[in-house]
Amino acid sequence: MPVTVSIKVRKEIVELAEKMVRYGIARNRSHAFNILIERGLNEVRMEVEFWDNVYKKADELLKKGYRVRHGGLNKLLEENRSRWRI
Repeated sequence: MPVTVSIKVRKEIVELAEKMVRYGIARNRSHAFNILIERGLNEVRMEVEFWDNVYKKADELLKKGYRVRHGGLNKLLEENRSRWRI
């Protein structure tokens, strides 16, 4: 059963949690903080950096005029993100 707690964390940790939500690694910030606690900061930081790079490269390809057919990139991203869901 979930229990609500109030904690102070560094701004860097909040920004990391927000990226986790943006990339679909976590459903919300609360879920992101739980993943951070369970998996550890370094492992989560590496995962978010990976997705930062994936999205940057995808944006570069789109700007160059490349298109992913039939939503293939979205499917790939969803499959990889789903392994993080708790």
